[in-house]
Amino acid sequence: MARRPRWEWLLDFATLPRMPPSAPETPTWTRSDAHFQPVLARVEGGAVTSVSAVIPGAPPATLPASRARLLRPQKRVGARLEDVSWEAAIREIGDRMRAIRAQGGETATLAGARIATDSSAVVRILATQMALGAASLHTHLADHGGPMVRASELVVGHPVLLQADVARAHYAVLMGSNQSTAGWGPLQVAPGMERELAQARKVKSNKLIAVDARRPALAQGADQHLPIRPGTDLYFLLGMSRHILDNGWRDVQYTDDWTLGLAEFTAALAPWTVDRCADLCGVPAGDLGGIALKFSRAAMAVAHLSPQALRGPNATLTAWASLVLHALTANLLRPGGLYENRGTGPASALMAEFGSAKAPDLCGRPMLLAQASAHLLPERILTPGHAQVKGLLCLAADPRRELCGSRVDDALRALDLLVVVDTSASATSMLAHFVLPTLTPLERDDVHLLDTVVLPRREVSWTPALVAAPGEARSTDQIVRDLARTQRPSLKSPFGAHVRLRAALVARGETSTWVDRALASTPAHSLAALRSAPWDGGDVDRATWRLGFDDNRFRLFPEPIARALADLTPTTASPGQTHWLVSSASRDAWLSAVDRPVDADPGATLHPDAGFAEGERVTVRTSAGAVTATVHLDASLRPDTVDLPAGYAVDVARVVPEDMLDSFVGTPAWDGLGCTLSRG
Repeated sequence: MARRPRWEWLLDFATLPRMPPSAPETPTWTRSDAHFQPVLARVEGGAVTSVSAVIPGAPPATLPASRARLLRPQKRVGARLEDVSWEAAIREIGDRMRAIRAQGGETATLAGARIATDSSAVVRILATQMALGAASLHTHLADHGGPMVRASELVVGHPVLLQADVARAHYAVLMGSNQSTAGWGPLQVAPGMERELAQARKVKSNKLIAVDARRPALAQGADQHLPIRPGTDLYFLLGMSRHILDNGWRDVQYTDDWTLGLAEFTAALAPWTVDRCADLCGVPAGDLGGIALKFSRAAMAVAHLSPQALRGPNATLTAWASLVLHALTANLLRPGGLYENRGTGPASALMAEFGSAKAPDLCGRPMLLAQASAHLLPERILTPGHAQVKGLLCLAADPRRELCGSRVDDALRALDLLVVVDTSASATSMLAHFVLPTLTPLERDDVHLLDTVVLPRREVSWTPALVAAPGEARSTDQIVRDLARTQRPSLKSPFGAHVRLRAALVARGETSTWVDRALASTPAHSLAALRSAPWDGGDVDRATWRLGFDDNRFRLFPEPIARALADLTPTTASPGQTHWLVSSASRDAWLSAVDRPVDADPGATLHPDAGFAEGERVTVRTSAGAVTATVHLDASLRPDTVDLPAGYAVDVARVVPEDMLDSFVGTPAWDGLGCTLSRG
């Protein structure tokens, strides 16, 4: 296959008409939390008209359905949103933000997942929050890899973004395996991974094991498929470690030379026998033990945790158990196992400055990489006291559809200031005091600096705007900068005065200044050089690695993990609950929920033994609430499972309780909730 394009443009289309197939094609990349897929985009007459996949076997690339594109700033006047000038909008929002600070409150920022692909906006948002001295940046990191980052911080010594070397591994275990439709995860954005894995299996006879309640496409051709109960990935990993230790299969030299806490970890596993773990997972103990044996005997083995495996109860414990399993078998920070990509610039070192050790606590959880879980916002808004959130900037985010629990609407209505910055109208913009139009990635220039630590290649690229900005839309970077200039920097900062001073300069300055400085530390050297020839340094060196502890050893059983494991109580079904819910697994390759048609509804997938007919309406009820969806039957689904994905027309977030957030990073229990089914 020819060398793939180096462009990295996220395609976030809205109201784009189709055009003749003879239009010229421009190579570009489409990206979401799940996919990093090369496509060809057709551009004619100032509009992108169609896209098509490049890599064979990749999910089909399609234009999303049209949505109401935001074209001008708007201000709420009574029950209506009316047009307002940019100058008036920025001035009035700034006045309200200052009033909230004067009253002892805070204006928080909720940055949606799409912001992660906009390097300029990411840095501007981080700098603005730090300059204001507020611990008030909320993101969906807790839903998209945050548990693994926190676990890595505890075990490896810094918040490293680990990737699974699936294609090289001789024995690969895919957990939460829905990669064919939902991709490989936010920390594993590898184009062509499925193709590379298939080639490795064909040439080297590499073994593939799928561990998931469903049987997605990859599981169809796997050497073994184990349909575990939703939300029990932690117990599967603990059972594997217990079996390896009981039988003396650990790598003695690796664990003796590079780890601490093995004896304490072994003792803590006493209650977690293989039989008990297998029973909790709903699989035969012999199957679990057999996978543990083959995993420990493989020259290179990896257990890849897809996003779904880290969205159940005890998400951070699950990520930690994965790291320990790899350490016991000498596959942690090793080729063919889990490896670290430090990228091509200073991003990795910058992230290490914002670990959890010195970060402030929000609702009992330390901020991670200067970010707090988005799902903590309702509590912070509705709880009176100092630093209560009374203002909220929603940047490419729709909390009414994305946040779990039943108090989201009450919280949003209680705000003194709600600002929505997005490309199109959303459920949240219906409640906003101000709505500001921003650009899609196709309408802005981008320098992709922050992506280098989550790519399998050492790349730095610049992507120009393909089409002109519609109406009065502005970049998110410019909008946040203009708002930052209306505020006085704080004299205090939870991250230290030196960070606050630097942040104040970045928050109010020109983006080009820090971009040039950042590029100076990369092989690309300068923006001018990058524009003429995007730099591509080939594959990451997967044999280089580092530890964050002075003694250069992994911590297998850090104290916070020890406390959490001692208090661990498996989730049990309440009386009358007959099924377990999976709501985190996407059913399609859409870029994000905002791109899907408003009425998109894949329905609730049930096993035929559930007693429902195809096309019936079923009400799924958890301890938090109930939703109704159309039934689809799938005999390959685990019989006691309900697959009802969030992010579609059915408001699944309302049946996910807000009082079951992961104790480390605040991840909701999207999977593994007990539920009942009824007709309706």
